[in-house]
Amino acid sequence: MKNKAFYNKIFGGVIALLAAMLLSVTVVSPMASHATSVSGNASSLDTEPSDEMITDEDRQSAYILILEHIRSIETLYDLSQAARERIDAVFYRANVYIANTEMTVGQLNAYVAEVQGDLTAAAGDASINSSTCEFLFLANETPITEGRYGQSTTLVLSVINLGQENITDVVITPNVSTLATEWPFEIETSSDVRMIASVPAADSVEQAYAYRQDISWNFMVSEEALTGVYPLTFHVQYYRNGNIEETDLTTYADIVGSPGNGSLDSSLEEGGNVSTPRIIVTGFVTEPEAVYAGDTFDLTIFVQNTSQETAVSNIQFDLEAAKEGSDANSMYEAFLPTSGSATIYVDSIAPGATREISIEMTARNDLSQKPYVITVNADYEDEDNNAYTATTNVSIPVLQMARVDTGEAEVLPESIAVGSSANVMFSIYNMGRTTLYNVQVAFEGETVAGGSAFLGQIAPGATGNVDVMVDGIAPTMDEGYVTAVITYEDEAGNVSTLEKEVLLYVYEEYYEDVYYEDEFYDDGMYDYEEEGGGGLGTGWIIAIVAVVVIAVIVVIIIVVSKKKKKKQQALLAELADVEEL
Repeated sequence: MKNKAFYNKIFGGVIALLAAMLLSVTVVSPMASHATSVSGNASSLDTEPSDEMITDEDRQSAYILILEHIRSIETLYDLSQAARERIDAVFYRANVYIANTEMTVGQLNAYVAEVQGDLTAAAGDASINSSTCEFLFLANETPITEGRYGQSTTLVLSVINLGQENITDVVITPNVSTLATEWPFEIETSSDVRMIASVPAADSVEQAYAYRQDISWNFMVSEEALTGVYPLTFHVQYYRNGNIEETDLTTYADIVGSPGNGSLDSSLEEGGNVSTPRIIVTGFVTEPEAVYAGDTFDLTIFVQNTSQETAVSNIQFDLEAAKEGSDANSMYEAFLPTSGSATIYVDSIAPGATREISIEMTARNDLSQKPYVITVNADYEDEDNNAYTATTNVSIPVLQMARVDTGEAEVLPESIAVGSSANVMFSIYNMGRTTLYNVQVAFEGETVAGGSAFLGQIAPGATGNVDVMVDGIAPTMDEGYVTAVITYEDEAGNVSTLEKEVLLYVYEEYYEDVYYEDEFYDDGMYDYEEEGGGGLGTGWIIAIVAVVVIAVIVVIIIVVSKKKKKKQQALLAELADVEEL
């Protein structure tokens, strides 16, 4: 994540336009990567002729769309650190361009669509986040609802299911309020419930959009409504796997209120009411940057008071880490504060200001390699001692160190002549909690060639087996060990190596001279002794062969003896380690 200065640079000049209207949302409309969803949201800028020059309100609408898209991507996908940095770069570039460029509404529409596409592309091949509490969303197939005081407007929700199970008997109820600052419509009925029979699960985002369910309400915009973009929350109850569950979905309505009513992001002339001050998380950093299971790390979170007029004080932050476990009796938090307390107190935050909160935490050593969510709960007060609460999340990627070991090598035969081959077999054990990718084996040494093998993936707790043939190319001049080099990658593509010594002796084979019978034919009539004893007698030949055979046997005995001695030394070392424990 970026540091404090980076986020201040990004959001400088933007927060004044967005104020409280953007950041009360915990679930927002997801931005799909296909063109229809982009054009659907972009059309909310089409309130003026496309050849008209843009205003600050048009820039505000563009910021809303882009920030919604970013939040949707962060909610929908498990993003890597590199993907987040790419998204930050795209947003910063768009922020500067929109703030400093004069263009028409049509050009702004096209640019927003281009930025949304760049943001989606920046996510790369991130996998969909299918956690049990984050799979029901609003699709952005329809533009933001628009309405004018005293007139009727239609609000449409497009519900999609990104989970792995079907959901049924969906009941959706708007969270109605009598306050004009929270609900811009007339309250005409005591209950305005809508129902959906089922929302099927899907295998992909595209299929989920195809399975979406649309529901609508016809509302009359109140004469008391203010001008601005209202966040509207709908409460959802449904059945999944036979159990009833519930969540909230949030959409927006761009309302034009009666002249004199004021706007959502400014004080009302009468009554002294001001916009609700909200505390949001703008980013975080960890030290060290890469957090491994079992590590202790410092977490620094950047929090901002989005109100440009109201200070907040007496702020209590409670950090709650995601819980892991197979059942209620074995649940545990992924991160534990080293001090024993996950509560942080801040005395005050000025209007529009950003503060840092820090805590030292330890990641459990048995965590899997994936991102883990920390929920940040804030309780605070405004200048009139009105109490507020806010909740947001940060996601900490946890890495696992790869743990690789090998079994004892079996070499058949244990010694070979130059030009011959030996079969080498041993096992590779993945003893960690992360998958090993692109596992390969190659042999290095001056006496052998060949023996390369590709094993592919080895899952946590699994075994890969090496079974290769190596060729002897030169006689052994040392103790007879050759090196098997094992290479593998982790989930981030980082390459690691492990070397294993294998005992294989290569010798030069000796050959007897071959004599043709017609050249050395002996009919018993030739007396060799009379010629001075020239040539080798049969006794000499037998003696030479015997010496060669004895030499080979001695070499084999030496090699086997050294191998046994090495095994005994390794066993004694292991016993010594056990005694030390």
